[in-house]
Amino acid sequence: MSNASEKLAIANIAYFSIGHTIYLEAIDDTTVEGKQMSAVFEPVVKELMADDWYFNRHNVLLTDMTQIYKLTIDTAPSPAVWSRGATITGASSLKTCEVVDVLSDTVYLVTEPSGDFTDGEVLSDSTNSVDTATDYPQTTENINIDQYQYGFKEPSDCLYIRGTYSTLHDKAKYKHKMYKNIVLSHYKENCNFKYNYYRQASTDVSDVTGIKMWFHRLISSKLAWMLSPNITENQKIRSKAEIDYNDAYQTAKEKNGSEEGAIDWSGNNDWSEGANSELEMLSGNNY
Repeated sequence: MSNASEKLAIANIAYFSIGHTIYLEAIDDTTVEGKQMSAVFEPVVKELMADDWYFNRHNVLLTDMTQIYKLTIDTAPSPAVWSRGATITGASSLKTCEVVDVLSDTVYLVTEPSGDFTDGEVLSDSTNSVDTATDYPQTTENINIDQYQYGFKEPSDCLYIRGTYSTLHDKAKYKHKMYKNIVLSHYKENCNFKYNYYRQASTDVSDVTGIKMWFHRLISSKLAWMLSPNITENQKIRSKAEIDYNDAYQTAKEKNGSEEGAIDWSGNNDWSEGANSELEMLSGNNY
């Protein structure tokens, strides 16, 4: 089945489960029900994917992520300070970086520069510029935010952060902290950033193909629960929709923790990982 046909099946099951007899020809058809479904379908899928499911887990080395540097200049750019997203270019070196956050008029968090800036050169975002003094601009990977030395840009498809782990063993979990969309870490080498990503067929369009049927059931039950107040005034049906969703969520978590895909290379499944996390919280230690 295609992505569209699988979504249509999920949508119709949601309606049928609350006793609605309409059959959608497409999720976004022109009926009132189609408009209701198209308004909530993608947000619901994205919300449900923003949890720890083994089918949308991703590991990436911190060294493969975009590293954040601290850029310091001696005086503020004119006529205005640089803003987030601005591309800064050195007039003589032609090296570039992108502003990720503004700490002050003269201190910025930026993506790793494409090379070394020339001492005392002009930096500009094409509108706002500064003619830096000798010994400027200064760049360093030691950003020193909340006592964390390194920073890395959070992946754009990240929905749920599992943590930072040693590349040598899945039980060796390292402390990290989020600062806006920056992952702060004490480590840089031999470290994985683990997260759950948004499975997309295209921009803002989820991909539900190849996903286990228990997750399809979770989507349809959540849709039924959300849409039931607009479909029926029968409190028994609406209460049953909520019960069905809670049951689907519990079943999904049980399946997610017991299936082969949930077992890591060191032999731990989701249940043992949860136990390890609980031990960490109780002891105050990380593995």
